[in-house]
Amino acid sequence: MDDIVGLIPAAGIGKRLYPFSRAVPKEMYPILGKAVIEHTIENLKVGGVEKIYMVVGFQKGALMDYIGDGSLFGVNVTYLYQMKRMGLGHGILQGNGWIDKTFVTLLGDSFIEPKEEMKELIDYHKKEKPIATVMLFEVDDVSGYGIAKFKNLKNGSGEIEKMVEKPPKGDAEKLKTNGKTYALCGAYVFEPKIFDYIAKTKPGLNNEIQITDAMILALKNGEKINGFILKGKYLDIGKWNTVKETEKFLRKQVDVESYYKEREKMMEIVRKQENEENGR
Repeated sequence: MDDIVGLIPAAGIGKRLYPFSRAVPKEMYPILGKAVIEHTIENLKVGGVEKIYMVVGFQKGALMDYIGDGSLFGVNVTYLYQMKRMGLGHGILQGNGWIDKTFVTLLGDSFIEPKEEMKELIDYHKKEKPIATVMLFEVDDVSGYGIAKFKNLKNGSGEIEKMVEKPPKGDAEKLKTNGKTYALCGAYVFEPKIFDYIAKTKPGLNNEIQITDAMILALKNGEKINGFILKGKYLDIGKWNTVKETEKFLRKQVDVESYYKEREKMMEIVRKQENEENGR
């Protein structure tokens, strides 16, 4: 009976974080003592999402041990196992057959600050009712991102006219809206109809199914997709330089002493649960 559910794709290998991710899931990287996946869950929880499907795969046991059933973090988590890693679109497609209502997708190695912007994204989607609403942030370099061009942009949101996955630099000018370029930042709100388009999407680069390509297919079929510009900051740990930037940013944003005290309280809760389980 949940109004909206979450889907966290977290099955990726994370080769750009080697050697750490050879031994530990990249989503487990600790930012101020809190794994990135926990920040991601907090984003969804602040958005009003309490039921979360988490897509996992080979070597993700530590991630599942950390999150458990989600109750420690105030949510309900169900795991979906992705047998083959075939891109983000394929990861999201694992929710087909499980999800039959509006759902929020946030990447397992990314999160948004302030977290309240996730609620704004969800509320905007509910109001406009497109097949998808994508969160965007301004970039200077288009390469390496999915880029969206607005049909109309007003007060930081509007309908999307065109999307391109990792366009060449020469196409940058053609993809600008009011002189600025906007990239997808790994936060989406979808209607379950998106599964139909993902299923029809052919694998592209590296034989992967890209969610951007599925949305492009939806646009060509006359579906409405909206964009919502992030006012805060998109944080991801996809590369070592972004890990460093994320750590520096959060240290400036939070009271570190209070932050660590909260971690100690969490530690005591887990210890108490273990003692109860062991009959001590």
